[in-house]
Amino acid sequence: MNENQIIQGCKAKRRDAQMHFVNTYSNMLFAVCKRYAKDYHTSQDYLQESLVHILNNIEKYQSNDNFKGWIHTVTVRKCLVLLRKEKRNMFNELEENYDAIQNENVHYQLEKEEVLKFMEELPDNYRIVINMYLIEGYSHKEIADHLGISESSSRTFLTRARRRIQEAFEDNEVSLFRAS
Repeated sequence: MNENQIIQGCKAKRRDAQMHFVNTYSNMLFAVCKRYAKDYHTSQDYLQESLVHILNNIEKYQSNDNFKGWIHTVTVRKCLVLLRKEKRNMFNELEENYDAIQNENVHYQLEKEEVLKFMEELPDNYRIVINMYLIEGYSHKEIADHLGISESSSRTFLTRARRRIQEAFEDNEVSLFRAS
């Protein structure tokens, strides 16, 4: 089945099209869920919730939109909703007080799995903000609106996440390869 046939079949609630949808797009969407979830099992839960949500709302998809972009955005938003339900107050308190420190001399080329593994170890608020800002391309205002925090909190979480990553890489806690 091609993408258009999958979409039309899913809109018609055909089981075969829904199965093709799941088989075709699950890996892509699971990668998105992994960036927001704390662990593998939570990622699976987020994926399942996202797939069900997409299939239940596929009639809202406009054929002039990029389908992969649409399901990606729906998945990100679903992950954020699920995170809010799990951790209603995770963004209300700042645990540590770091000053923003920039070190322009740190340049590393990292393997994807090592980065994802390290990202899982970041506190939820840091991981979510860094994903939204660096990977999804949201502005601090958009992040603040989605998460119900202030723009300055978004900036603070991003700065702290960057600092933790930088410190880990400088201390060689993560195996790194120097860029040549």
